[in-house]
Amino acid sequence: MARRIVITGAGAGLGLELTRWYAARGDTVIGVVRSDAADFTAAAGPDGILVRGDVTDQACADRLRQVLAERAPAVDILYNNAGMSGRGAQLAGIRIEDVQQALDVHCLAALRISQAAIEALLAAERPAIVNVSSRLGSIGRVAAGDFDHLGIAYATRISKAAQNMLTACLAREFGPRGLAVYAVHPGRIRTRMASADADLEAPEAAARLAGWVDRIRPDRPVFYGEPELGTFPW
Repeated sequence: MARRIVITGAGAGLGLELTRWYAARGDTVIGVVRSDAADFTAAAGPDGILVRGDVTDQACADRLRQVLAERAPAVDILYNNAGMSGRGAQLAGIRIEDVQQALDVHCLAALRISQAAIEALLAAERPAIVNVSSRLGSIGRVAAGDFDHLGIAYATRISKAAQNMLTACLAREFGPRGLAVYAVHPGRIRTRMASADADLEAPEAAARLAGWVDRIRPDRPVFYGEPELGTFPW
């Protein structure tokens, strides 16, 4: 049975490859794309639904809510995937506006989009929100110095940690209503935002992530996983 999948940042990288994977399965992808939508349109096929907008803009979330009400009143999976790279790995080089932007993209945008999609998600039989997280948002691993050699921006680490807390909050509120909520580090993917140790191509990462969501959904209502720690059951 065809499903309906919402993916933010669906025009490039992991989001585009998730679009291809689900479209090949015969599912309908509702893609939120900020600028050039040609790649998404080609990947999603004739059943794809484009929502053009910037996830940091409330108007984009409002547009998504309207599109879902009209064309996809039940949504099976929401991928909060839109992301950005950061800069400023040392205190002296940080610009506060960069941290604010990262928080908006990684956390507040995921909150906006979740609000826009929640009614449609709760109308599905086994809905799930997948927040595409990062190992870099792990407070424990950052505190242990695991990533010191990578020179990762404060903005990235802070905003991804905030996104992980959003995942926990959503899971506590909506888990009892049958909505699964996951925070997933999808691997060290070679994209334009990749870390220096990236070793995974986006198509493989998308196939692994989407397949994992299918397998785990019947049994796990909430999950945080990192493949490097052996906590991701591929």
